[in-house]
Amino acid sequence: MNISEELKTRLKFISNCNITEDVYKKLLENTFATLAGKSETHSMSTLYNSKPDLLKQAHAILLQAGAEFARNNMNGDEVKAVLTEINFNQNRTKLFVDLYETNKDDVQVQLGNIGMHPPHIVDADWKIDYIVKASNLDQSEGPIFRISLVSSKYDECDNERKLERINFSCNSQELQDLVYKLKDAVRHCQRLTTE
Repeated sequence: MNISEELKTRLKFISNCNITEDVYKKLLENTFATLAGKSETHSMSTLYNSKPDLLKQAHAILLQAGAEFARNNMNGDEVKAVLTEINFNQNRTKLFVDLYETNKDDVQVQLGNIGMHPPHIVDADWKIDYIVKASNLDQSEGPIFRISLVSSKYDECDNERKLERINFSCNSQELQDLVYKLKDAVRHCQRLTTE
């Protein structure tokens, strides 16, 4: 188990703080809904009562703990062992473990989409449009370039790559700026790889 002492200390704060069981349950449900990429089931403003700072801090700690446990691919027994080690309340431990096991796969998918498989540009389509005459223009500004970049991103849910199009339009000057910036990025990457 690769859980930091700092996180354990923060979890001790939750085990010692004065939050009712009902509020803790709702806070935990919101935590795992957020981590799993779903909408929160309870409005945070209704949970605050007279202790908004305490609940915000507890919510942040629970978010960190849930993400760390899922990132380390811990099973329910390992999570229970960590929470028991820091003297977490038995009912709260059971509730945390149950919600963790229910949402673990969804949380890991969300964590995987953060940066494990960044999108890659695999193709580019383009065409040139030219405005011959328009009622609101006295003269045309030259051609308009319509560019479509095709990116490929790995989707952990479906276990496959998905294509996504990024479309934009630009004039000649903007296209030149884009080309120069891309060439500059390529030179910079080449310089980093040769060092």
